[in-house]
Amino acid sequence: MTSRPRNAIVLARISDARGDGRSVSDQVRDARELADRLRWGIGPDDTHVLREPDTSAFKRRKVNVPGKTHPEWRVVRPEFRRALDMLVSGQADGLIAYDLDRACRDPRDLEDLIDLVEHACAGLPVESVTGSLRLSTDADVTMARVMVAIANKASRDTGRRVARAARTRAENGGHHGGTRAFGYENDGMTVREDEASEIRRLAAALAAGKSLRALIVDLREREVPTVRGGAWQSKVLRDILMNPRVAGLAVHRGEIVGKGRWPAILDEDTWRAVAALLSDPSRRTTPGNAPRWLGSGIYACGTCGDTLYCSGRGGGGKDRRPAYRCRSHHTGPSHVTADARALDRHVIGELLDRLSDPAALQVLNSRHDPHGERAAEEDLASAIAKDETRIRQLRAALADPDAEDIDDLRAAIATLKERIADREARLAAVAARPTPLREFTGGQDAAEVWTSLDLARQRDILRLLARVTVKPSGPGRLPNSLRLPDGTYRIPPERVRVEPL
Repeated sequence: MTSRPRNAIVLARISDARGDGRSVSDQVRDARELADRLRWGIGPDDTHVLREPDTSAFKRRKVNVPGKTHPEWRVVRPEFRRALDMLVSGQADGLIAYDLDRACRDPRDLEDLIDLVEHACAGLPVESVTGSLRLSTDADVTMARVMVAIANKASRDTGRRVARAARTRAENGGHHGGTRAFGYENDGMTVREDEASEIRRLAAALAAGKSLRALIVDLREREVPTVRGGAWQSKVLRDILMNPRVAGLAVHRGEIVGKGRWPAILDEDTWRAVAALLSDPSRRTTPGNAPRWLGSGIYACGTCGDTLYCSGRGGGGKDRRPAYRCRSHHTGPSHVTADARALDRHVIGELLDRLSDPAALQVLNSRHDPHGERAAEEDLASAIAKDETRIRQLRAALADPDAEDIDDLRAAIATLKERIADREARLAAVAARPTPLREFTGGQDAAEVWTSLDLARQRDILRLLARVTVKPSGPGRLPNSLRLPDGTYRIPPERVRVEPL
């Protein structure tokens, strides 16, 4: 390609809009001046002047790559890739950048540009304002490769120094910056009390058995704002409650490295218990349609053994009352049809009889912690904290220029990490054990406590305490003795078997 370009591309990039040498607009102006001196034509501004503000030419992230079965680490630069596509397709016939390191800082990107110049678009002119980017001769190509390798090494050195400084700042309890954390002011050190009280309330509700979905519904109904002003979602709430920052712990690259200098919103034991609950893989975050009746999918048919589900009762008009029926009604008459309100009322009465008895409660609580595992929860949390302190001490020794036995220090750190992982898994298993009876141990009236619980919580207690089997109704009408003042009926006790588990 010997003719001068008529539709050349201008590629301008800065890695940080807060200050990274010449601005994008400055680079574009200088590139246009160079094009005028070279008598090149630049294509339309909206298609051929490609701007990359706040774009790193070094940092990589995992992306899907055509022809590859797994994601790979790549520098993500859509505008640079667009420039290559335009050059290959003939939409553009030249490239001007301000400097080589504005165009390429990753060897793979440079090689893609070299392949294009040498093969796909042989002789394609490439220029830069500083003169550092030319690919017209073998010497130009070799020099470009050397300079990109040096620039890449400089980026790695900078990244290492920044990472080390960030780790030191975290180990010293400093704030890492970034988006404001829910519960704290913009400085990261001052508690925002209205949000902190929400975190405490949410942690207590979660520990008491509330679901994330129920908590999210409550936050939305009370119009509690998020940090960014968007709607509450399970991921947003999970990230807040699982963030070690709320326990006053400093984190670097996902690892707790010490105590922060900011006030804790939750004590560490409470935070670890909540984090363990949210880490439990058995917790379903997309449970589908929520049941609206206590025993739907839990009560069993006394004839076929299938579970009962609640639906509108046969008939029509005012007689279409909610009723439990077994699955057999899909292929014929249901073995069991029971008024939903009457049956739930009977089962709740049976459960409250047990929950109101202190001796029975003690037996139930011990049954669900047969080995005293919860008594070990505090010991596990304490042991984890001691191991983390020991790791920080070993790292400090490792950083000493005169340190000896470096391999032994590293081996000791690895051993402690394995032990922490094992103890955290055990702590998660203990914290995830169902404890749905804790509300009933405070001496309050069992009926009042039951009424205060949401339906999901009540269903958990039902599953834990009893197996309910419902028999078919006998012939004839219900006797008047079962009629209640409001006109409804009690279900005949002989139809319902509530077996303790």
